[in-house]
Amino acid sequence: MRLLCTVLLLPAILPLARPAQAESFPQDAGALNVRTFGAHGNGQDDDTAAFLRAIAASGEDTGAAFWRDRIVYVPNGTYRVSAPLLKRYQSGKFGSGLILLGESQAHTIITLPDHASGYGDAAHPQAVIFTTSKQIDGTPTSGGKDYLGLGEGNDAYMNFIENMTVDVGTGNPGAIAIDFLDNNIGAIRNVTLKAGSGSGAVGLSMTRKWPGPSLIQNLTVHGFAVGIATAQTEYGLTFEHIHLYDQTQMAIRNEQNALSVRDLEIRGPSPAIVNSGDKSFLAIDGGRTGTADLTSFIRNDGVASLRNLNLGGGVLSGTLQGNGQWTATAAPTWSPTDNAPPADPAIATEQWVSPTRFGATGDPSQDATDALRQAMASGAAVLYLPHGTYAIRDSIDIPATLRRIVGMNSTIKMVPARLPTFSRSSGMFRSATAGQSLTIERLAFDNSNLGDQLAIELSGGRDTVIRDVVSAGVTLLDRKATGGRTFLEDVCCGRMLLAGPQPVFARQFDTEGTGVRIANQGSPLSILGLKTEGVSTIVDNSAGAHTDIFGGLVYIVRDGAGAVPAFRNADSWLSASFAEESLRTGSRYDVYIGRSPSDPRGAVPVTSFPQRGFGRFVPVLQDAPN
Repeated sequence: MRLLCTVLLLPAILPLARPAQAESFPQDAGALNVRTFGAHGNGQDDDTAAFLRAIAASGEDTGAAFWRDRIVYVPNGTYRVSAPLLKRYQSGKFGSGLILLGESQAHTIITLPDHASGYGDAAHPQAVIFTTSKQIDGTPTSGGKDYLGLGEGNDAYMNFIENMTVDVGTGNPGAIAIDFLDNNIGAIRNVTLKAGSGSGAVGLSMTRKWPGPSLIQNLTVHGFAVGIATAQTEYGLTFEHIHLYDQTQMAIRNEQNALSVRDLEIRGPSPAIVNSGDKSFLAIDGGRTGTADLTSFIRNDGVASLRNLNLGGGVLSGTLQGNGQWTATAAPTWSPTDNAPPADPAIATEQWVSPTRFGATGDPSQDATDALRQAMASGAAVLYLPHGTYAIRDSIDIPATLRRIVGMNSTIKMVPARLPTFSRSSGMFRSATAGQSLTIERLAFDNSNLGDQLAIELSGGRDTVIRDVVSAGVTLLDRKATGGRTFLEDVCCGRMLLAGPQPVFARQFDTEGTGVRIANQGSPLSILGLKTEGVSTIVDNSAGAHTDIFGGLVYIVRDGAGAVPAFRNADSWLSASFAEESLRTGSRYDVYIGRSPSDPRGAVPVTSFPQRGFGRFVPVLQDAPN
């Protein structure tokens, strides 16, 4: 197949990346500044030990409450390091929750010296930043992993690398800029990776057991033999606004995982992408590259679902199985796509307000309801919660004056003596007024083992961004019919209730548990990168809903529950592209779309889709009203 092209243009409908912004936090917010631990940032002194001290101070093992690690903040400067930056607990075991947030992408620089010791062998590469898993259950070798040697596992929660540049210098052919392992919630954002002459094995490596779900957003990689390397059959990885330049071998190498990608730019070798292994799945929406045709763009062993790929001056959409079986399929014209509005950078941290000013302490034994209400009513545009746990007895209403809630990885939970009038279906936080955009970020809502509870309730007509939010033992979101546009980025693990005409956009949506995970009554919903875990109906579409799921991994886990349909779609529109993971014949879906008994079309069984081990590839699943 030869689809010649010379110039590739991004489709006009695809959103552009939002620019990286400088970020800082109030002194009492609970972030740990690497300068406090002895880092100089002058490009001359070795700051490795200072970084390791700060990372070690960010938190010990908190077990299943995995969201409580502190942020390690890195102000602008050039920080020279000579060994991997990683996290271990005082016991010596590898830990999760390595959170490195720089001040800015361009001016917070972590760099290797040229010809650094330990980085000279491309056959045995070593990372500059190395994130790991802790171990909640199992043994160090369960599932074939090497936890003791590699920090592998599926408890790699809350690993974040943001707002910085990692430069591996020159003469370091065995350097990996970031070796990233993360599960359920975690991200790389606004990061540049650079390799000089004779340097760089891999820019971003995600090959240890078991990466994902994770969000990689606004990443630029200059140089390296391989730009991005991924592996393992689970748990799916989401990429958005990715720029890969001048790799010498390939831009992306994926071995068996499921990748969801939007807005991909590649300038480099041919083939640009190697999708290696018969379980590999790619979903790419919007690509531009200098390669001349599809076979130069990708070498494919698995399945690739492509949308809006510019080759030969035209837009190509369809499915590629192996290297030769191409089926053209139009992308849904009704799927909404947009970027979240950025947080306002003009609000200085001195103008932020904390509930501690009104008596809250972050102690879970104290009722912080009144302090939170007073802080929100103060007129400040930004509320921050110094690292801790804030217990409430009633709903907290967010006023129109508040633009941003910065959680600092703090927790909102219920006091034992909750008000009897506080309904389980009322939000712990409620936004019921119109106004400028609202962002809720770096916060956990926890009602584990205490019954159901709604975390966030949106009924006001304002844009709302929910970013890096954990929902434990709660329903994450109820967006009412009067609610405004809603954006979710890197959230875990509750379900959603949606209604109304305004669109909902999600990037890396991880929902785990049973029952219906997304109930959509009439809303336009776009998900880039879905991950499910448990016996569930993923989406129940009704009342003219439009749901588009592009990329992801679904995983029913348990045996004997395959008769539960993955989707219901009544008088609505559904489009989905995903991979199903299954480790046994009994732990997989039998039906992808369930129908009512009165629908003459009948259910959509899984048997019409190609196998992926015990699971299936679902490159295109589309359904419309009868």
